[in-house]
Amino acid sequence: MTLNKLYFNPEEEVRDLTIVGGGPTGIFAAFQCGMNNVSCRIIESMPQLGGQLAALYPEKHIYDVAGFPEVPAAGLVDSLWKQTERYHPEIILGETVTRYRKLDDGSFEVTVSSGRVFLSRALLIAAGLGAFTPRKLPQLANIDHLEGRCVFYAVKNITDFAAQRVVIVGGGDSALDWTVGLLNTASHVTLVHRMHQFQGHGKTAHEVLDARESGRVDVFLNTEVKSVETEENLLKAVHLRSKNGKIHRIEADRLLLLIGFKSNLGPLAEWDLELAESALVVDSHMKTSVDGLYAAGDIAYYPGKLKIIQTGLSDAAMAVRHSLNYIKPGEKISNIFSSLKAAKEKRHASKND
Repeated sequence: MTLNKLYFNPEEEVRDLTIVGGGPTGIFAAFQCGMNNVSCRIIESMPQLGGQLAALYPEKHIYDVAGFPEVPAAGLVDSLWKQTERYHPEIILGETVTRYRKLDDGSFEVTVSSGRVFLSRALLIAAGLGAFTPRKLPQLANIDHLEGRCVFYAVKNITDFAAQRVVIVGGGDSALDWTVGLLNTASHVTLVHRMHQFQGHGKTAHEVLDARESGRVDVFLNTEVKSVETEENLLKAVHLRSKNGKIHRIEADRLLLLIGFKSNLGPLAEWDLELAESALVVDSHMKTSVDGLYAAGDIAYYPGKLKIIQTGLSDAAMAVRHSLNYIKPGEKISNIFSSLKAAKEKRHASKND
């Protein structure tokens, strides 16, 4: 499945909805547009759809999306796209939306980094947490030349760690997931966490501790990385210091820093929209403080918000559904059941064969 295909309309005509962000929430919003017979485009700053799942965690397995007992992140993106592509949304890749303007007739104009301008009747922001950069250890200021070779901030290709001695730093879900996930790939895995207990999912934490008991992984809690030992462009060892002052030298070929990401709303922060907790405040209809402008996924804030993929998909359905009243004012909006719509589409397709 190719997710960098560009459905480009050279006239850049007015769409019913422009979706800013091509992660799972944005893709599912485009599907919901198809279900509700409204035209849409997705504008994504990266060269492919999928957001963080495609860029940072393509091989990470996800367990908490309904209908998927277990699915690789890239596989989930593929499935979402297969569901959506039948409606041929316009896809604009490699462009960052830098500004928006609400026109006198209530429609929206967005300008992207190349200077191109796109028009739509409504606007949906599904940009995740905005721009993101990995958190780094300030004491390791001399490792830039090793990044992408021996030092990593995400697992994009599991073969980078095959038959290697891997030191993983972190105590959240990603660190625990990859400690377990690399056990059968790496020659040895060492997990280092600066706190006395893990912050990740309890089940995975128990798997890590069980692996430690069996000798398959070394675990250092209350311990920090102090420095690395290198030889030209190779990593030789990682030096640790526990909070009781004990020093450890761990021979290593790969250092995987999974200590989170810093998010930056970028241009969105200058859009004069109501913000809370670095996200756009929305009401129960997913509408922001501007009529016709909606938000969904991690970029949307409301009391009790749970930032997981499943919630983002629900937000997308809500946002598209309620945007219909703005896109088609005065029209009666009826419920559309997917089974009936799919049956109708199949009948139509068979007639045209």
